[in-house]
Amino acid sequence: MHNLIKLIISIALAPLLLAGCKDGELKSVVSHATDPERVPTMATNDVQTIISDDGHTRYRITTDRWLMFEEAKDPHWIFPQGVKAEELDSAYAVITTIECDSAYYDKHRQLWDLNGQVSITNSDGDVILTDQLFWNQADHKLYSDAFIHVEKQGRVIEGYGYQSNEKFTTYTLRRVEAIFPIDESRMPHP
Repeated sequence: MHNLIKLIISIALAPLLLAGCKDGELKSVVSHATDPERVPTMATNDVQTIISDDGHTRYRITTDRWLMFEEAKDPHWIFPQGVKAEELDSAYAVITTIECDSAYYDKHRQLWDLNGQVSITNSDGDVILTDQLFWNQADHKLYSDAFIHVEKQGRVIEGYGYQSNEKFTTYTLRRVEAIFPIDESRMPHP
């Protein structure tokens, strides 16, 4: 008898409970104002990602921390703990490796600002070392006003101010401080 009463009460209350939910929707919205200039739309740790261009895999990016500010007035990415970017060929072999202690990427201008110990190495063995380097992807140029160390074609060139194309085939060093040949015989061999 006790179970029969529970069943009758349940049947009687069911329409009242169902009437409270229109179309099965239950909405709960919490409004919270955030500043898109200061709060990232995405923060990711321990990232390794592939970036493609026109359907071809072009870059592999590895970083400990990636902050994306997609809703900011000037959308940008920040890599506060450094980044390693590798340019890949069609067989996924590394063409160029870029590493730095921190980086900032302006999405609209397609401009990278690499800082700290910046190191670039290409498949020809050319090396660029500096404290700051800008990479303008739209113009396909690299440039810096900082001190720069370039190892290319068996010689070392050091100076202040650098500009080159992305492939390092054409470059200019403005205030050259030193040019000297690399003595391969004095280099340690593995």
